[in-house]
Amino acid sequence: MDSLLLKGALVIDGSGKPARMADVLVTGGRVAAIGRIGSGHNADRIADAAGLVLAPGFIDIHSHSDMTLFPCPQAESKVFQGVTLEVTGNCGLSCFPVAAGGERQLEEYLALHDFKLPPEGIGWNDLLGWAGAVERSGLGINVAPMVGHAALRIAAMGMEDRAPTARELGLMRRLLEEALQQGAWGMSTGLIYPPGSYARLEELVTLARTLAAFDSLYTSHIRNEGEGLMAALDEAMAIGRTSGVRVQVSHLKAMGRGNRGLAGEILAKIAAARGAGIDMAADQYPYAASATTLAAIVPQWAHAGGVASLLQRLQAPELRDRLTGEMEAAIAAREGAAGIMISNCRSGHNRHLSGRTIAEIAAGWGCSGAEAVIRLLVEEQGEVGAIFFSMAEDDVRSILADPEVMVGSDGHGLNAAAAAGEATHPRSYGTFTRILGHYVREEKVLSLEAAIHKMTGLPASRLGLKDRGLVREGHAADLVLFDPAKVRDNGDYVDPHRYSAGIVHLLVAGEPVIWDGRLTGRRPGRVLRKGECAHAH
Repeated sequence: MDSLLLKGALVIDGSGKPARMADVLVTGGRVAAIGRIGSGHNADRIADAAGLVLAPGFIDIHSHSDMTLFPCPQAESKVFQGVTLEVTGNCGLSCFPVAAGGERQLEEYLALHDFKLPPEGIGWNDLLGWAGAVERSGLGINVAPMVGHAALRIAAMGMEDRAPTARELGLMRRLLEEALQQGAWGMSTGLIYPPGSYARLEELVTLARTLAAFDSLYTSHIRNEGEGLMAALDEAMAIGRTSGVRVQVSHLKAMGRGNRGLAGEILAKIAAARGAGIDMAADQYPYAASATTLAAIVPQWAHAGGVASLLQRLQAPELRDRLTGEMEAAIAAREGAAGIMISNCRSGHNRHLSGRTIAEIAAGWGCSGAEAVIRLLVEEQGEVGAIFFSMAEDDVRSILADPEVMVGSDGHGLNAAAAAGEATHPRSYGTFTRILGHYVREEKVLSLEAAIHKMTGLPASRLGLKDRGLVREGHAADLVLFDPAKVRDNGDYVDPHRYSAGIVHLLVAGEPVIWDGRLTGRRPGRVLRKGECAHAH
């Protein structure tokens, strides 16, 4: 449709200001007018929006939908939450850059983290090549890519557990500059995962200085979210203070029994950093469980050299006692074997274990939890996902209530029918609607205006988006209309593959992706590049 008039909506514009009743006219993919619009509008179509909230399309500032965009370009689980823009390439994981001849090594690494690449594998070297491959599928949402530090490191020096040489660090900087020039929105690190975990402060500060020169964001899955949480936050602050880069702490949490009740202290620490001149913020998903690769249980030294080397070490008799000892300690720090649930396995051989805990699997196999993890990883060539029940609900609520914390799902776009049969974290289906339904309407942790600001205007400002995140004349018509009385998440840990309810209409660039609660089949999304969409801070 060329023009659309949305009549009588409760407009919450993303700025945090109070809601107001208004009509909104959409023309040529942009918001043309807001207010009381009479008969002189000449709209091709008029839709009654009475009883609905109209807001900017939600921005998922921490997404891993690049894991699934090739098989699932519509990103159904996200659009049914009201998401119109996904920030990808988080936790150090991105599909670019790729060194010539290094395609296989990056493919193996990404497979370890559950990326679904095209059947023919990686056929690109840089952001532009990846963006072209993704857009050929026809995107249902917009994508704003980050460049992953792990991909930079693999392109420059593989999976080596050491500091880079001057030449290697120079190559990482050049590859980072190239990605930023091509439109990457920043760089992410995953300092809990090899090879990112092998990087020390000097390397990270060097790359962060390049980001600061481009006024781009540094996002970080910090080095430790459990017993070393405070030291990991100190490291992130040091990177910001030394380089001048803007720092975003990814999926802020206090993980493990020893950190229960720590949310207030970590929020105060980040606020103090801002008071000291460090531009630092955070994002969060509203669940008390995390999810990642099961290989995160394995000590980092065992990952050096890549997947093949990891699998060799897991099967080496002379390393068994050392590995199981360190892995049992890691399991205990994450709430024990009963608090770790398998979400997916690479092969059909162990797919029946999806939804079962490590404690249950170990009991069935007659072994320890660490031995069960080793066996699973070996049989599945390292490709096993897991959910870790390791946070306190009170801490989740406290972090969510902080006005400087944005919303990021840490999940990916899924088709419920195609993904059925495997456990997964419900955040991929319900992050945004869970906040609107459970934490706003039912628990009243946030006002509706504050919640929407966290999902729209705040992340848009953080990224540097000039024409999204607010309902404003001239802005892109990425808009969501939802029923505030019915919006809710439906998926849970037992039955996660259930789309959210209450999203009535969803527009991307003025095109209806959801209309009257149903997918239209339209795919107007594209890969957004910072040079096209950014403004100076």
